[in-house]
Amino acid sequence: MAGCISLFISLQAAYGEEVWRTDFDASCAQSNDAMSLSMPELKKLIERCDGLQRIIEKEEETVRKVFLKRLQMCKNFYVFVLETKMQEQKLK
Repeated sequence: MAGCISLFISLQAAYGEEVWRTDFDASCAQSNDAMSLSMPELKKLIERCDGLQRIIEKEEETVRKVFLKRLQMCKNFYVFVLETKMQEQKLK
């Protein structure tokens, strides 16, 4: 019985990690196309990064350090692109 419970808990933890990893991969993968995204799309990606940050902060130290750094780089790039598009829009 204890083995089944342990297996269930480990599967649940692995599934939980898989969910945020999938979202992380999908969010950061769009950095290649960031310049072609609309401002609302960029804002949504920035919000997704903020949500992911709260989830990743609960992970163990090594995972947390690596993925928070990568996530921050993606978010910073999206913010930069959004600000650039906003400046371009003001100049028009």
